[in-house]
Amino acid sequence: QVQDIDNLQAELAEARQESTKQAEKIAAYMTHRQQLHLELRKMQSFKKQSKQETYSLQERLQELSSLAQHWQQLHLDSERTLALREEELVVCKVELAFLKEELSKLTVQMQDTNRHS
Repeated sequence: QVQDIDNLQAELAEARQESTKQAEKIAAYMTHRQQLHLELRKMQSFKKQSKQETYSLQERLQELSSLAQHWQQLHLDSERTLALREEELVVCKVELAFLKEELSKLTVQMQDTNRHS
């Protein structure tokens, strides 16, 4: 009976040691689990922030693209207007040359008329 008690006490001591080891393992597991959970939250927060930044950058890119299209259209309109003005200038120069020629002829005629008078 004393031997049974000794055996039981030895088993109890062993069970307590095992229980302590298991408790330490559980505590380590819980700490690790909390760290992983914290890391997961950080990653989720980072993912959310990245999505927001991506959305903002896409909006800015769209704004810049629209602005570029606007300026490109403005440039094309300006080029067309300039081409029209250049055509008008050529016509005006031709008309001016014609009018100078007519003036020159009239001047010569008037001088001839004045000489004959």
